[in-house]
Amino acid sequence: MAFLDWSDILSVHYRLIDADHKKLIDLINRLHDASVNGDSHAGATNALKQLMDFTKAHFVHEETLMRKTAYPQIIPHKIEHDRLTKQLEDFLNRFESGQAGLSQDTVVFLRTWLCDHIIEVDIHLGRWLAKFEAQPAEVPEPSKNA
Repeated sequence: MAFLDWSDILSVHYRLIDADHKKLIDLINRLHDASVNGDSHAGATNALKQLMDFTKAHFVHEETLMRKTAYPQIIPHKIEHDRLTKQLEDFLNRFESGQAGLSQDTVVFLRTWLCDHIIEVDIHLGRWLAKFEAQPAEVPEPSKNA
């Protein structure tokens, strides 16, 4: 069983965002595996960078959808994105410099943050997008290189 499994409760009922969230879950699971298996510093750094890169791309994706549809909660939503991005960047910098280790607490925080953000914040965006029938083909998908 994975550290974090996709379930219907995490669906925002918007295909492209759900696909991004599934990828984020996969990346958090990889990070968890790196922490549990005692991967090398380079391996753990790679997992962290992949998570960081895809998270940033996902946030750009969501924020593009919000702007295109004049989403009324864009400001508080973006503030949450910016806050997590800063936390991830700070942690990655501390980890790369040897000032922080990859602990279970960090991975649990990321799992909790993602699930809470989807259930409490992104669900409203999904409803908004469904209501306004945003055209997902017009919005670039995040890089799948992660």
